[in-house]
Amino acid sequence: MNDLPTIWFDRPLDESVVPLVQRHWKPSWPTGDDPLDGIDQADGAVVGASVIYDREVFSLSPDLRVLSRAGIGFDNVNLRDATEFGIAACNTPDGPTVSTAEHALALIFAITKGLKTSERRLHRQEGNYAAAHDALELEGASLTLIGLGRIGSRVASVAIASGMQVCAYDPFESDQRFEELGVGRASNLAEAVSDAQIVSVHAPLTEQTRHLVGAELIDLMTDGVFIVNTARGGLVDDSALLDALNTGKVRAVGLDVTDPEPLPSGHPLLERDDVLVTPHVASATGEGRKRIFTMAIDQVLTGLSGVKPSHILNPEVWPGRGSAQAAT
Repeated sequence: MNDLPTIWFDRPLDESVVPLVQRHWKPSWPTGDDPLDGIDQADGAVVGASVIYDREVFSLSPDLRVLSRAGIGFDNVNLRDATEFGIAACNTPDGPTVSTAEHALALIFAITKGLKTSERRLHRQEGNYAAAHDALELEGASLTLIGLGRIGSRVASVAIASGMQVCAYDPFESDQRFEELGVGRASNLAEAVSDAQIVSVHAPLTEQTRHLVGAELIDLMTDGVFIVNTARGGLVDDSALLDALNTGKVRAVGLDVTDPEPLPSGHPLLERDDVLVTPHVASATGEGRKRIFTMAIDQVLTGLSGVKPSHILNPEVWPGRGSAQAAT
């Protein structure tokens, strides 16, 4: 047992996952207030998005060889630092796809149907409910997706099945992919959002995409547009969003991700009937959670066995720290 590698998790591991590979590794996670407690003993690590993993953390972990993000996004993992320390960084792009896409669709339906607004009116006992209610019928409605990767593609398929007209902007996907899905291709972002009744964000967060949905892009959208974001909070400029809500340019918003995250009590976005916020829980279904962690563990175990992980983010580092090749 003492010869088994230690895999460190940034949170207590669900007991249902342990038996999957129990004979192959020793699990470890923080037991006190220090979120990095125990990482100094790790050979591998499975991490979330709440901590920045950079040279400061890697210098605490002399034996760490493989780190896997339990999810798609990896903006909290400094790949340059990981490569410098010889650590293979991975993610699990297929893990959260189904659950996150379903959550995005749930937000689209909820805000276009005015569910929160209608419920608040009922709580206030305003009366005259049907006359005051003005939802959007989604049959024939135009939906634009900013990003047509795994999650965006699944949203597109369900939206089309629901009768929506779907367009997307994604310079990295092939024309064949757009054709297979039956999604219209916009040549640029301005064209993509100009006629959309609903805009759903599914892009990665980078230095170039931070506040991608800001005042300038919102101004190009049609009046009364609905906006949904289940990707990363930093993709949307909250100040611009609030201004657009106040003017009516944006009719309603659904957010699973925010900046900061979670939003503090009293934040203006939480006080509005036309904004529905969930605290980054889109992928947190029973099946989704099991799939994500199983895939993340598999990436770590694969790397520790000497085989290049299938979803390595910094392939130039391979075979990485502690290998015979790296030592020569």
